[in-house]
Amino acid sequence: MINFSALRTPLLPLLVFVPLGLVLSHQGQGDNPLIVFLVNGIAIVPIAQIISQSVEQIAEHLGDSWGGILNATLGNLVELVIAFSALTSGLYEIVLDSMVGGLVTNLLLVLGLAALFGGLKNQTLPFKAKTALLNSKLLLAVVLVSFVPGMLDHLNQFDSKQSHEQYSIILSVALLVFYALSFVFQFSIPKDVVSNDSLPNDIVEPDQSKNRNALLIGPLLILSVSTLALVFSSEALVEGLTATAQKFNLSNFFTGVFLLPIFGSAAEFVVSLRAAQRNRMDLAIASTIGSSVQIILFILPALVLVGAYIGKPLGIFFSPQAMVAVLVAVFSVEWVCTDGKLDWFEGSFLLMVYLLLLVSSFYLL
Repeated sequence: MINFSALRTPLLPLLVFVPLGLVLSHQGQGDNPLIVFLVNGIAIVPIAQIISQSVEQIAEHLGDSWGGILNATLGNLVELVIAFSALTSGLYEIVLDSMVGGLVTNLLLVLGLAALFGGLKNQTLPFKAKTALLNSKLLLAVVLVSFVPGMLDHLNQFDSKQSHEQYSIILSVALLVFYALSFVFQFSIPKDVVSNDSLPNDIVEPDQSKNRNALLIGPLLILSVSTLALVFSSEALVEGLTATAQKFNLSNFFTGVFLLPIFGSAAEFVVSLRAAQRNRMDLAIASTIGSSVQIILFILPALVLVGAYIGKPLGIFFSPQAMVAVLVAVFSVEWVCTDGKLDWFEGSFLLMVYLLLLVSSFYLL
């Protein structure tokens, strides 16, 4: 029997805002882009709830690590749609700002709220030490990617525009290979090193396997449809928010890094918050830090290669304010995660750092 229990949520009636938001978006925003923004923002709430319940059901069968990776990947589809749309329009700065925004939001806001509320309920939130070690290496790579190319560019060390393009392509290939190797390292380690929730059971009887596959069909189907709806609603929301930001003269950096990703990270937020309250921090960490790492080490280099192919060359050269945001976010998460556990006070620290960056960016030119 196919399991569709992920649809059992009191927020289900709010799904009516999904078609309503899309209709308002395609009819044109006129003088009320704020209405388009608010309606699509409401539409994302029940979608995120359904996605979180589907991911939890999948994680029950595949393990928290795979569940978190699946949630991070599907959640990042929103950032991918936004970035690809900006890339094809030649808006390279918006592409990079959206990447940084997704990282900062997941590392500081989403993980901070999850640790705060989860810590208030469970006191301490432990996760695997090997997870912390792997994340440290991946986050260090994120910092180097955001700093080294950008510093060389600002110091005028490239002799031509062609050098920019070639450098970005070579670096992108290296990053994709490194990101693939991180999965090899994570999932091909001795079984006794990993806790039981990381991998599915070794020996599964044929009947059990069939039952498990049947139980997975429903959540996977719901997850696929919900993610598709999330992408369309997020795209409409972004259009409304962008027009609203222009109307109120908000800076591009503030809009791209702090406003857009709040709703793009809705799925990660709901999954991480529910996981933290249930003291399943491996799922929360995989959804937040895993999503942030994937943005810089997979989505960004993939967009560079796609851009080179379609004649829209994208360089991996971040602005100074973006480099500062990445460094501060990564350093803060590294500091609170080194001991393999989180608590409510460390969650409040991450939120304070997010507020610091938010207020600082509001006054940028």
